Amino acid sequence: MKTSRPLLIGTAAAAAFAVWFATAGGSVAARADAAAAPTAAPEAPPARVEVAPAVAAEFAPRHWAPGSVASRADARIAAETGGRVVFVAEVGSVLQAGDVIARLDETPLRLREREAEADLARLRAQLDYARRQQERYAALVRSGGISGAQLDQVAAERRMREQDVAAALVALEQAQLALRQAAVRTPFAGIVVERSVERGEFLAVGAPVARLVDTAALELRARAPVALAAGLREGVAVTVRDGERQLELPLATVVPVGDEASRQLELRVALPPSAVGEHGWVVGAALQLGVPSEAPRPVVAVPRDALLMRRDGDFVVRVTADGRGERLPVRTGLAENGLVEVDGGVQPGDMLVVRGGERLIEGQRVIP
Repeated sequence: MKTSRPLLIGTAAAAAFAVWFATAGGSVAARADAAAAPTAAPEAPPARVEVAPAVAAEFAPRHWAPGSVASRADARIAAETGGRVVFVAEVGSVLQAGDVIARLDETPLRLREREAEADLARLRAQLDYARRQQERYAALVRSGGISGAQLDQVAAERRMREQDVAAALVALEQAQLALRQAAVRTPFAGIVVERSVERGEFLAVGAPVARLVDTAALELRARAPVALAAGLREGVAVTVRDGERQLELPLATVVPVGDEASRQLELRVALPPSAVGEHGWVVGAALQLGVPSEAPRPVVAVPRDALLMRRDGDFVVRVTADGRGERLPVRTGLAENGLVEVDGGVQPGDMLVVRGGERLIEGQRVIP
């Protein structure tokens, strides 16, 4: 009996280990398998974006020509009379139409006016004498004291005196006009950008005194090949480009005379004051003018902000029917008035992300 007790104890211990392994050991293995199994990643929260539709449009290829901003009223104001300069407006002065831009010494002009007035008074006195003389001779002819020939001579003298008075009136008006012209006035509103004379200088008739520019009436002047003349007419939509900014405007003037050397003709586009102020354009600014070079063709166009440009290509983000973002690769073409031609899977009416597309994950829900 003593020899069988250790055997019983060993057997019981083995049975207890087997029970533990089947329970605790199995649980450890199950936990290990559970830890090894991958867990599903949580879905990204919806992103707020701005959207805009793709549209069907007609674009025409453009010929781009360099141009410059110019004023429609840019003149060198000249004096209509001569004299010594006593005043010239400062450069930068803003003047209205009719303001004095320069003034000449009026002293010699006033003396000339007084001289003309004296001549007129003298000739009027002579005319009055000639009239009375004619009346006396007419009475003598009626009484038979003198012949009719003598009366005719006196009558002719009176008519000459009348012409002298008329000429003196013209001379007086000319002197008064010269006096008024001593004040050189502006023909239009503008800003003084250059002075041609200074105080104390003598100004000849027709000499310029200053350059006046109307900065409120600006236009773009450019030149295009005469080969495009058939498609260019007043009112045709053209594109004014300043760097990345573009503005659609009507063509104002086509000068239908080409240069024989360059084979180009001049085009002009009136620039609205609102656009001038917004873009800060000034006279002499360099812009580009895009004019149609071919007939328009139908395209699918998207807003410029919908395009996302990467090293591997350009794409847009389209909002699917279930409200998710979908990337579509596209090829870009012509650009016009904030829209860009695209070739790819985009259709007119597709809603595209124009704000917030850079951070979207493929398939992420969006909230317009």
